[in-house]
Amino acid sequence: MMLKTEKESIRTRRIVICIAIISLLLTTGYCLYKPLPDGFTVTKWDRTVMHVVEPALRVAYYYPSRMFSKASDMVYWTRGVMNVLTKVLGVFTSTNGQLDIQWHHWKGTPVKSYRPINNKTSTDGAVIFIHGGGFALGNVEMYDSLVGRLALEMKTLFISIEYRLSPETVFPGGIMDCEAAIDHFLQYGTTQFGVNTSKVIIMGDSAGGNLATVIAQRRAARQKLPKLAGQVLIYPLLQMADMQTMSYRYFNSHLQGYALVDPESVAYYYMFYAGIDMDEKAYLVPSVTSNGHVSKKLESKVQKIMSHNSIIEKTHNYKNISVSEKWEIKPSVEAQELMEPFLTNPDFSPLMREDLSNLPPTLVITCEFDILRDEGLVYGYRLKTSGVPTTTIHYENGFHAMLNFHSDLDEAMKTVEDIEQWTLDTISRA
Repeated sequence: MMLKTEKESIRTRRIVICIAIISLLLTTGYCLYKPLPDGFTVTKWDRTVMHVVEPALRVAYYYPSRMFSKASDMVYWTRGVMNVLTKVLGVFTSTNGQLDIQWHHWKGTPVKSYRPINNKTSTDGAVIFIHGGGFALGNVEMYDSLVGRLALEMKTLFISIEYRLSPETVFPGGIMDCEAAIDHFLQYGTTQFGVNTSKVIIMGDSAGGNLATVIAQRRAARQKLPKLAGQVLIYPLLQMADMQTMSYRYFNSHLQGYALVDPESVAYYYMFYAGIDMDEKAYLVPSVTSNGHVSKKLESKVQKIMSHNSIIEKTHNYKNISVSEKWEIKPSVEAQELMEPFLTNPDFSPLMREDLSNLPPTLVITCEFDILRDEGLVYGYRLKTSGVPTTTIHYENGFHAMLNFHSDLDEAMKTVEDIEQWTLDTISRA
């Protein structure tokens, strides 16, 4: 009789524990649930995946990063989380031993080469890839699955650069690392890999798109040979002088609280990159995100470059339904003095370079749900009007960093296909 009572008691406790766990999961899910904006991704599968992934990202890094008192700790936490998550996301992509992958050190910069083993049908060109991450996050291994996939499907040599990150290494350290590696490759690529160095494409996403843009501009301005055959700029980060574009204001109206690139993060990371100690200067962020960091001395040049934004706003079919007007600027003399050397420096903010002629053929990728959307569209427009062969592909259902989900989301898979096709066509024409 006692044994039966004990069994019933154990069974009851198990039921209570199960109910408690289910209740906790349901409560957590309810608290974390945020309906995705209309048009955010296009297929039911993509929306289902993002309804799971987006809250998970909020729990993993977005919420914890807001709890640190020091901005640098926020960076280090996010780095660690991203390193783990991207390895998990890449498990569904395998090159199955079809690539020869090697580490090299070129002029002090580590790079990783991805070379198709059975490359009888490969191109004789190459792609140099520069990863994103706000100049402070990311590494070559985080992009292993994406770069490996591109190399395998395109049957083309890829070189991925491990440049140093801020806040440990500030502007222009990352540029110097990338240029050193690229100069080495263009000098020895033919003998080491058998590639035609006049058929080299430079490619980068987000902050990597910034570095790719800067390097292409610097090579063109200096008339360095061999010329790059093309550049692929994937939702590039190109400026921080105007943080009240339509895409920034759309974020503030509709995307606050989602685990997407936000204005405050751009301000923190870009200012760390500029060498500003954001552990001490975090109080400047509200001024920066309202454009209070732009001095009178720089206003005319910024307005001239960003005036193209009005053309983009008139011609682009935005899905922005109720975007707030520009909010009040909070001027900060300290922020203006700190940022004056950088805001119109084209090596820091490449959108600000006035002469865009002589640049290689360009593909610009932009996404609707991205605060960097408008600067990418403006740059594409300016390239076209400067006579540069330019293709701009805008993904109306896309979001920033979606290529990190290249094996999970239909929208990202389509983007990969478009990038591969444009790049192969450009290499073949070079």
